[in-house]
Amino acid sequence: MKAGERGSRIEVLVADDESSIAESLRAFLEGIGYQVSTAADGREALALFKERLMPLVISDINMPLLGGHELLREIKAVAPETEVIIVTGFATVDGAVKAIKDGAYDYIIKPFRIATIQHTVEKALNHRALILENLRLQENSLNVLRTMVNVLEQRDSYTAGHSRRVTEIALAIAARLDLPEQEVKTLRLAGMIHDVGKIGIEDMILRKPGRLTDEEFAAIRTHPERGVQIIEPLDFLKGALPIVRYHHECFDGSGYPAGLAGEAIPLGARIVAIADTYDAITSSRAYRRARSQETALAEIVRCSGSQFDPQLASLFVEICRPPGGGCAPFTFEDADHPDAAARVGEPLST
Repeated sequence: MKAGERGSRIEVLVADDESSIAESLRAFLEGIGYQVSTAADGREALALFKERLMPLVISDINMPLLGGHELLREIKAVAPETEVIIVTGFATVDGAVKAIKDGAYDYIIKPFRIATIQHTVEKALNHRALILENLRLQENSLNVLRTMVNVLEQRDSYTAGHSRRVTEIALAIAARLDLPEQEVKTLRLAGMIHDVGKIGIEDMILRKPGRLTDEEFAAIRTHPERGVQIIEPLDFLKGALPIVRYHHECFDGSGYPAGLAGEAIPLGARIVAIADTYDAITSSRAYRRARSQETALAEIVRCSGSQFDPQLASLFVEICRPPGGGCAPFTFEDADHPDAAARVGEPLST
């Protein structure tokens, strides 16, 4: 994407300790419409970047104080959407692979042709624009799903905020497991939408104050697959599909929809199963009042190995019962919930 195609000039950061190269790049890029800042070392470049968050950085590899590889990692940690083009006079295959793995858009060897720089800069900015547009579309899709979940939960005041609370509990378990960042992100998304399939279940079933009939319970059991049907077209939620589909599986194989057992059940689904049950017990429902945290933990312990992964169940109890005794209840900022003043009460959540 050429700078002239935008309403304002795009700022590019050039980091190179060879002043002749930095100034040549500055002169050329400014001549075709970009706004350019230069830095003579990696540390100066990082400070400038953090100050202005430029959309594109062109960086040498070998620089004083902070090298190009380190600068690349720092930039990606601050602004993953920024594109970084690496230029170097000491090219190696390992160096190129390392740069690309760390998130560089391209790797250019000195001496380079100015036309190559122009072409690569335009491609990098086009790539960034596509990424930003994709992120915008993903966020719009996620907002639609959040709205669906909110509509679902507002149909029954007793379950208002349920998905958010389940997500917070699931993330607390994930933190203790020290799960990778991507798995935590997937778990967060899945927790928020795990019950979205209930949007297709009749209110008279969801809000029934008494015991469900076999036919009604069969309808409830369809919600994981209904949820999958809703989110399956959204590619960015692919990782959440197994969690949504299998969060009602039981460790002993007696759950639904597929009757999976043990570690055949995805880890995220085993985590959400505990979080879902805990919140179901400690929340008031149409058919009963909320139960205490101790009651919830006792039930989770009782169902350890049958409904729940025993290792995760034990870990969750540890989270809720820190050293020194007593309970450390989860606290939720949920003023609309009927039990907001006393958040902590059954497994076998539906």
